Amino acid sequence: MAIYHCSVKTFSRRNGQSSTAAAAYRSGEKLLDENTGELHDYRRKGGVISATIILPSHAPAWASDRARLWNEAERAETRINSTVAREFEIALPHELSPNDRERLAHEFARELVEKHGFAADVAIHAPPEFQKGGTGKVIDNQNHHAHILLSTRRLGPNGFTEKTREFDARSNERDDDSYLFGPALIEHWRERFALLQNLYLARAGVAAQVDHRSNKARGLDAVPTRHLGPAVVGFERRMGIDSEKRQREALAVRAVDERVQELDAEVRGELAELDAQEAVIAAELAENLRYVAMDDAELTEVISKTQPADIDAQVASSWEVSKAKSDVTELEGERDSVARRITSWEEGHGFRTWLNSKGIGGAELDELRTELEQLGNRITKAIRRVRKATEAASARLWPEYNRRITLFDELIELRKAKRQRKILQVQKAQSLDFTTIALQRSLGAFGWADGGREWNACPKPLQRLIEDYLSTSGGERETMSAEIGRSRDVRDWLAQQKRGIDPAPAPKRNHGPRLG
Repeated sequence: MAIYHCSVKTFSRRNGQSSTAAAAYRSGEKLLDENTGELHDYRRKGGVISATIILPSHAPAWASDRARLWNEAERAETRINSTVAREFEIALPHELSPNDRERLAHEFARELVEKHGFAADVAIHAPPEFQKGGTGKVIDNQNHHAHILLSTRRLGPNGFTEKTREFDARSNERDDDSYLFGPALIEHWRERFALLQNLYLARAGVAAQVDHRSNKARGLDAVPTRHLGPAVVGFERRMGIDSEKRQREALAVRAVDERVQELDAEVRGELAELDAQEAVIAAELAENLRYVAMDDAELTEVISKTQPADIDAQVASSWEVSKAKSDVTELEGERDSVARRITSWEEGHGFRTWLNSKGIGGAELDELRTELEQLGNRITKAIRRVRKATEAASARLWPEYNRRITLFDELIELRKAKRQRKILQVQKAQSLDFTTIALQRSLGAFGWADGGREWNACPKPLQRLIEDYLSTSGGERETMSAEIGRSRDVRDWLAQQKRGIDPAPAPKRNHGPRLG
């Protein structure tokens, strides 16, 4: 039988949510949140049939790019508790063909966009059996649904503009019933989706119809059925439970039905949280491995590009603070201009100024003084706006700054560790070279006895050091070996010994052409 489900929810920074994360999950794509630096990668998520962006006719070209669209939507929100997205979740009738289900979702989303001017990102999701075209052994055909992710601001030719406050209002703000707000507006769209769904069902030759109203609103005593989530549907498939039978039993035992819904919500939340955690961990691991594989020069280049500007400097130069300070400067300029006009008027009208001080005449001077006072009040308010803008900019910029400065510090430590490791490798190699020579001397290897070519190539200080080393043992020898590895003198002596054995070949002499 045909089912009806159309719910609306919001995504808020207050709850740690972001529109980029929501868009990535619903579209099954990889999106970088440029505001926080978080990478949301859901490319391995199954069940995404299609993901389509629907825009107002006057939207800019860049809005067709999913990553750009939702990052711009995030940037348009400056408050730490902003609502960053809204979503209509709709059930799509399994009686319809895949093409008709998609057309139904897109038509509904297009009507929303044309009416309210926001951007919509429509993701069609399907049961696991339909993820790759079907297996031919479909157990059931339920839980086709669409997520219509909406921006909370209207999208104009130059980007996002004002908020769609009509969805936030608690009651109608006008006497005219043609303007709907808040719950009344949402109920209007729920009714509209029911009408569209019935139209598509009728076109497909399906007699069943749906109603957006609750059973109570329709005067029915029956307990309403509940929309099945993906976790519940998946459980039914695995266990072979008949959905319609389960629903009939749920009508008789409402407590069981409610518990199933609670479990479904819990499973959904846990799976979404695990997906998000895995995406973040995978991104961090991939990035860390990339840095570890870099050489010193590459790391130094990355470090120079990663070091963020001072957070106070970033806040001071941010667009919101710059605009607020510019307003103060402009008002102060107007105030100074009015003050000069007052001074000029008083200097040019001494007697009238005196009369004005006695409360007689001088209306023009009074107007200037009133204007000066008003400008002072406006400047005070503008300065408060600078403080608020500074707080907003700091809240907006801090996550990215913190991410970059943390990465910068980690890269510095990584480079330091790699350099230290390289130094230790050089020291161990030098210590090994020396130990090898000393061992050959102690064994009387060919060329290392007194008068031998190898031994004679050793500088005198190196010969004395070898003899001293061979006269020690145990821990004393280990300590001496470590010091030898760090010694620059030993490095030079070893190089000199090698040159003595293998001197550079003399250049070939040109004897000229042979005669005869």
